[in-house]
Amino acid sequence: MSFSRRYADCLSDPLPWLTWAVLSTGLAVSGPFGSYQHYPLPERFLFWSALVALTLTLGLALRIWFATAGLRELKRGVGLALAVAVLLTLPLWWLMRLALGDALAPTVAEVAPALFCAGLGLSAIRLGPASPVASGEARLLHRMEPAARGELISITVRDHYVDIVTSAGPSSLLMRFSDAMDETEGVPGAQVHRSHWVAWSAVTGVEREPGKLFLVLKDGSRIPVSRAHRAKVEERGLI
Repeated sequence: MSFSRRYADCLSDPLPWLTWAVLSTGLAVSGPFGSYQHYPLPERFLFWSALVALTLTLGLALRIWFATAGLRELKRGVGLALAVAVLLTLPLWWLMRLALGDALAPTVAEVAPALFCAGLGLSAIRLGPASPVASGEARLLHRMEPAARGELISITVRDHYVDIVTSAGPSSLLMRFSDAMDETEGVPGAQVHRSHWVAWSAVTGVEREPGKLFLVLKDGSRIPVSRAHRAKVEERGLI
């Protein structure tokens, strides 16, 4: 799925628009940084709604990228927050300084933490599924970002996380490997290694090395098959 399609799917969800409306209204009514005393309500709403829209526009774009970057949940959230703060602190500070004047505008040191917290909040919320998971498909897909959902290809355990690959790309979830495999019900597949599960429909070939066997998947990855699980591959007629 292209970036533009994923972005359009996010905008089709009412939550970003509701967030924009609530934040814009709240900031306009409260009038932070002295804007309440110096500007009427219509001008405050116009100013703050524009700043919130700019923040959400870039934040959503970064959120889509981090959602499909294969990063762990914590790294993804912190990375998004840092990216929002780094990219928007100076432009927003400059705009507020231009609109409010030097006397009222917040300092860079005040804007950066606020944007970092906004980025953390943006990474924590779950947008409604633009591409809903059909009945009978893997329950595991319900845990994933809508932009990362697709045909299930493989699951790999890494520390306390599982790396999930779908036709839409990779993503990571904080959960046990055994629980992740339990939630693949509805998708024919099997554990072929102590650290790997594959969907049979994703297997495109088999490769051998001295004493080793690998399954080649449609995304180009090679998954090792342990001796303890080789019988499952033989039953599928793959070797």
